[in-house]
Amino acid sequence: MLCAFAAVMVIAASAVAQEAVAPIPGLSTWEERMKDNAGLVAAQPERADCRNIDEAYIWYYDGIFVFHQIAEYTKDKKWLDVAAKCRKFYRDSYVIGCQKYSVDGWRNFTRGLYYDWTILHDQRSKDTAIEMARKSKFSQIVDAANIRQWDKDVDMSREVAYCINAWHVARDLGAPEFAGRDPYLDTAYSHLDIWKAYLSAYPNASYPGEQTEKYQPFMFALTAEALIRVYERKDTSEDDRAKILEKIYDLAKLTYDKLYSDKNHGFMANTGQPRKFWGNINLLIVPLYGWLWHVTGEQYFLDAGDKVWKDWIDFGWPGIAAWGGKQFSQNYHWSFDYVRWRSTVPEPNLKALGLKAAKSRR
Repeated sequence: MLCAFAAVMVIAASAVAQEAVAPIPGLSTWEERMKDNAGLVAAQPERADCRNIDEAYIWYYDGIFVFHQIAEYTKDKKWLDVAAKCRKFYRDSYVIGCQKYSVDGWRNFTRGLYYDWTILHDQRSKDTAIEMARKSKFSQIVDAANIRQWDKDVDMSREVAYCINAWHVARDLGAPEFAGRDPYLDTAYSHLDIWKAYLSAYPNASYPGEQTEKYQPFMFALTAEALIRVYERKDTSEDDRAKILEKIYDLAKLTYDKLYSDKNHGFMANTGQPRKFWGNINLLIVPLYGWLWHVTGEQYFLDAGDKVWKDWIDFGWPGIAAWGGKQFSQNYHWSFDYVRWRSTVPEPNLKALGLKAAKSRR
């Protein structure tokens, strides 16, 4: 018998299914802006200065991946030329030339390289992605003897999230040492639990990490993205799926309820600077709300997602032109997934929802 929580989700999803999914607000504007980047593309250098890696350009936040997605979405192969420009800077000059695959943890981008292999059959990108998974700083292979040291260190959340991405890309590329369960999944779960405990008591709580910035919603989004991609894999266990849903679900509600500002059209930048809001990177965070709507059918997540999305459409774009390529790639990094999840009728995971409900009654 379905638990009450899961049964409610079935009813909610059925109600949605009886109607056409409402249009995404401002979708055409999002589509137009993804092509409004000539100056940002022109500014992207082709070679990296190994002594000073500038993160202001479109290569950052995986520009190769961003422009592969634009090419796929628009069905216009000219965007592959932009991906190639990012590839020359990132893969050839920085990853291989400067770092010999031992990339800094916050610059560990392999999804674009995976697209290079699957779409363009680029052997060098395939080999590079595998070598990065093996040799990047914080890699599960490099840190194998001390893998649990990061479980309580939320300041390393981004590095862990990127290593989770790299692990599964390397698995899909056939590297045998990545065939098993990623040990960093438990580290990411720990980070979400720590953030949940902190945010549940916020603002009357001490932060268990770096004190200048403290909890940052976009860092949560990067962890959520990595785990959601694991959730969507066919080889992920139902136990891990249930944990991913439960932990992202709880923290997403706390983050939106406590840190989103209607007045400022965005999430608080971080809880160390509670008067600062970053609405110009809303689209780096909003996909997790689209995913939660897709897997639960809850109206809350549809309403929250559309609010965050629409605020970026109405107020977020001017900041991109002022800040540059980094912000462009942040916003188009995985907002394509929001469009995908938001455009279809929800498909609730009844088993995961049932496990979540059972835990909540304990």
